[in-house]
Amino acid sequence: MDKFSPQEIKNILLPLIKKVKAKKQRPLIIGLQGGQGTGKTTLGNFIKDHLTKQGFKVQQFSIDDFYLSLKKRQSLQKKYPTNPFYQIRGMPGTHRLLYLQKTLQKLQKGKVCYIPIFDKSLHAGQGDTEEKFFVKGRQDFIIFDGWCLGLPEVSLTEVLATCQEYAVCPPVKPQDYQPVLDNIKPYQKIWSLVDYWIMLKPDSSQLHQKWRWQQEQELIKRTGSGKTQDQITSFVKLYLPLTYVCYERLKPDYLIKIKEDHSLYL
Repeated sequence: MDKFSPQEIKNILLPLIKKVKAKKQRPLIIGLQGGQGTGKTTLGNFIKDHLTKQGFKVQQFSIDDFYLSLKKRQSLQKKYPTNPFYQIRGMPGTHRLLYLQKTLQKLQKGKVCYIPIFDKSLHAGQGDTEEKFFVKGRQDFIIFDGWCLGLPEVSLTEVLATCQEYAVCPPVKPQDYQPVLDNIKPYQKIWSLVDYWIMLKPDSSQLHQKWRWQQEQELIKRTGSGKTQDQITSFVKLYLPLTYVCYERLKPDYLIKIKEDHSLYL
């Protein structure tokens, strides 16, 4: 999705921006949740650009920017060699949570901080952090996005029920979920720092895979490297159960739904 239509801007995005501006708390941490390919970065960029043009100070980043180093993620792969969830990045347990928590708390207080930049094109698509940017001075808005934002603690029984209800069952063993579920609890401290929740939810679970492959094709065109279509298919399937737990359990302040053509509606 390269841009929003005039109707989407008028009927969906400007009312959203009006709502976040009406919040008196500054800085306001905005949590932007949505599954693979839903356009979180595109929406975040729009909100940031619009608010910046009105004179507000805005920072935007993703939970992806706080991934563990490639070396540490490879250690997790070795720790769980037969668990598909830890052969990819992004699952609970693959982030630098203390660093993320301290960064958000510093931003809340207007303190100087450094925010890392994760480059997912590095190391044949495995990605790593090589740069970071400097933030100084109190910000008005912090836009923080990620597929798992707001993910609550949940039981294996509940996850398996969600898989069946939404037909999002990846080819894994039930016991493979447990290490992932055990790692969710520390994330609750991060979610508690979010002041306003936005959710992007597609009409069908099948759209995540389609859109995520489109994103990867753009990445390959831009950088010359990335994942294959088969890798993307396997990659996205593993995210869907917990993505749908988020869709089911997180109660956003603003819900934006997405049609197959990527048009938005409320």
